[in-house]
Amino acid sequence: MRVPASSVLAYAAVGSLGLAVVLAVVGFRALAAARGVRRVRVPARLLSESPSLGGEYAEVEYPGPDGRLLRTRIHVFRVRAPGQPYVFDGTVWVDPARPTDVTPRRQGRTTGAVVTLVLAGVALVGTVGCLVAAGVVRFAETLPT
Repeated sequence: MRVPASSVLAYAAVGSLGLAVVLAVVGFRALAAARGVRRVRVPARLLSESPSLGGEYAEVEYPGPDGRLLRTRIHVFRVRAPGQPYVFDGTVWVDPARPTDVTPRRQGRTTGAVVTLVLAGVALVGTVGCLVAAGVVRFAETLPT
């Protein structure tokens, strides 16, 4: 027995939808976890800067919870959004529980979560594409040969 092509496309749409849902749940949970970290703004001194794609890498020195100076390298993105500085502004956001977890923004590391959500969107577009293709193929299968 031969499976119609429209059925294969419909199954692909269901699989793609399942993938989109899983990726969306993982992405939103990761985003919430990144934003849920309590951070403290501390002054930092810029030691060096080097250009990178979409921003600069900055090596900074900042005070730890015990007063010792700590150093780290952070990526400062060039953003064009209200309230977001274009360059390193002389402060960093530190997780008091993990003083080596440093970011130039309050919300923390969200890149992985955003990439996961973009992939969920791509899977959702794939679902719509498979459904449209299944409809077209199903119509073509009903035409007399």
